[in-house]
Amino acid sequence: MKKISLAFFGSPDFAANFLEKLITDPSMYRYIEVKLIVTQPDQKVGRKQILTPTPVNEVAKKAQIPILNDLGVPEKGRVPTGVKNAVSSFLNGIDLALVYAYGDLIPKELLNIPKYGFWNIHPSLLPKYRGPSPIATPLINGDKTTGVTIIKMDEEIDHGPIIAQESLTIENNDRRPNLEKKLADLGFEMFKKTVVQLTGSRVNELKTKEQNHNEATYTKKLSKQDGFIEISKLKDQISKNSEELFNLFRGLSPWPGIWTLLRQGSGGQAIQKRLKITGLEFTNGKLIINKVQLEGKNEVDFETFNKAYKMF
Repeated sequence: MKKISLAFFGSPDFAANFLEKLITDPSMYRYIEVKLIVTQPDQKVGRKQILTPTPVNEVAKKAQIPILNDLGVPEKGRVPTGVKNAVSSFLNGIDLALVYAYGDLIPKELLNIPKYGFWNIHPSLLPKYRGPSPIATPLINGDKTTGVTIIKMDEEIDHGPIIAQESLTIENNDRRPNLEKKLADLGFEMFKKTVVQLTGSRVNELKTKEQNHNEATYTKKLSKQDGFIEISKLKDQISKNSEELFNLFRGLSPWPGIWTLLRQGSGGQAIQKRLKITGLEFTNGKLIINKVQLEGKNEVDFETFNKAYKMF
C-alpha cells in the first residue's frame, strides 16, 4: 500500500501537538508520510522581543522534516510570483495538504496542486464560528457544545464542503488550553478514520457535503484589549454578571486574560499598573477570585493581595 504524502500547514501549540501525533502515532505511520511543513515565520516574543520559531517549527526540526515559512497571502497585496512558484514546486508530488491553525490565507493558485487538494481541520461545527478564534468564542458565549469539522478548502475562509464533522460537549470546568487539546485529539481521530478510507477500497465513498452558508457565523482575532475591563465595571460584573465574566475568563485564558488597571499612589505621583486575574472559579452561582498578578510582580493569592491593596 502506497503511503499518502502529506504537507502540513500549522503554527501554534495545539497544531504542534497534532503534528507530533501525526508523526509518532504507529497506526498513522502505515498510511501517511509527512514530507513538508509550512508554518508562520519566527515572531518576536516577550519583553525582550526574542525572535522565536513557532511550536510547529520546533516539532518539524526535531523530526527533520523540511520547513517553509511565511507563504500565505498578506492582508494587503499579493504573494510575489516567485514565492508562489517556489511553493508550487514543493507541492508537486504531494498527495494531500492538511491545514490546522496555520494563521494565514493559502494562495488560491495552490489549492488544487495536491492530488486530494487542501483539507482544513477547523475546531468548530461549521458553518458556525468561522474565522480565527473558534475555540475561544464558544467558551465566551457559554455554549455547551462545540466540535470539529474537516473541510476541503476553497478560496473563501472556512467555506469549503464538509468531509467529516463530529460534536464535543463543553464541560463546565473547560478552559481554552484544555479544550484546544480535546479538539485536537478529536480532530486527529477523525482525520485518521478519513485517511483509512482514502487509502483503502472505500475511497469512492469519501463524499463531501456543502455547508449551509446562510447559517454561517464568524469570529474575530483576539487582541490584548479584549480582556480589559475598567476596575469599576469589573467590580460590578463580579456581583451582577458573574457567569458571563467567568465565561469570558475561560475563553481568554491564558492570553490575553482578564485584566484591569489599578491606580497606585496619589496626586502627581499616581501611576496605573496592569492587574491580571489569573485564577477564577464559579461555584454554586458565586464567582471567586483565587489568584492575581500585578504588573512587575509574581502571582499571589487574591486574599493576600486584597488585604494589601484593598481592591474590594
